[in-house]
Amino acid sequence: MLSAEELRSHIAERYGFRAHTLFNFDEDVVLLRRDGGPSWVARVFGPQRRRTAVEGDAEILRWLAANDYPAERCATDDPVSSLGDCTVLVTEAVAAVPRAQRRQTIKDAGGIRGLGELLGVLHTLPSGGAPDRPGGGWHHMVDGSPAAELAAAGEWLEQAEADASFRDVAHYGELADALEFADAGAGLPEALTHPDFVLANVVASAGPAMVLVDWTGAGRGPRLSTLAFLLWAEGGKDLRRVDLALSGYCRRVELEREELARLEPAITARPLALDIWRLRQRGSSAADAARSAADHRRLAGAIAARVRSFGS
Repeated sequence: MLSAEELRSHIAERYGFRAHTLFNFDEDVVLLRRDGGPSWVARVFGPQRRRTAVEGDAEILRWLAANDYPAERCATDDPVSSLGDCTVLVTEAVAAVPRAQRRQTIKDAGGIRGLGELLGVLHTLPSGGAPDRPGGGWHHMVDGSPAAELAAAGEWLEQAEADASFRDVAHYGELADALEFADAGAGLPEALTHPDFVLANVVASAGPAMVLVDWTGAGRGPRLSTLAFLLWAEGGKDLRRVDLALSGYCRRVELEREELARLEPAITARPLALDIWRLRQRGSSAADAARSAADHRRLAGAIAARVRSFGS
């Protein structure tokens, strides 16, 4: 990946300023502090991600801006560039409130209920002119839909199993069964959606109070998949937070009967994909992945039961 100096020099040559501070939010997400204007965020994608996919990210950000949705904005009219075999996307850094004020700012904006409603707003934006690429999959695994994400997880699981020891065979069988159960939402209602719509990707700002960032891999996909991941993320903290997120979402969206029927396996899909990604990329054990998948299944069942009883 690029060095800090390579990125600094590239930004200076292309956009006419030399960032005086570089801060890594993540491995490939860098804050560029500059004089005379707002800071920028540079997302650096390696050769495994096509430039056209990054240009699609920028197109979606422009569309969200045109629809006044609280998301990060492109930093310039030409925010995508190539540097070696990498592609760089620059956005304006969202001005966050001080860390000590984050919790209260989000609470004042409606908290988890408000976050659920923001997802509902996203899923009900007018479709005219919206970027129509498949999206909703986690970009570290695929560019595409949640179904493509689960397909990639299945391929990775097969590759890992081919090199597995005899004592791990049963654990791989458990993971294969979990993949069979997981539901990527194919055939369910679709909308433009964010692949990772959770509190970690919310910047608490003075106004609007909650701004969603990291739209990498966004696109048209089953709306249930994104809602399911939000419910999993919040339900894992406290099942009462499921009620809050769902009540906010349902202010804008009425879930169909089939969506409700398929919610439990939909909740397991992303956590399971992450378990298999860690098994392949981070060297976690098959036993740990299988235990984690079983935990996700139990939590998904509890969340789905909570949703079925919601409002009754």
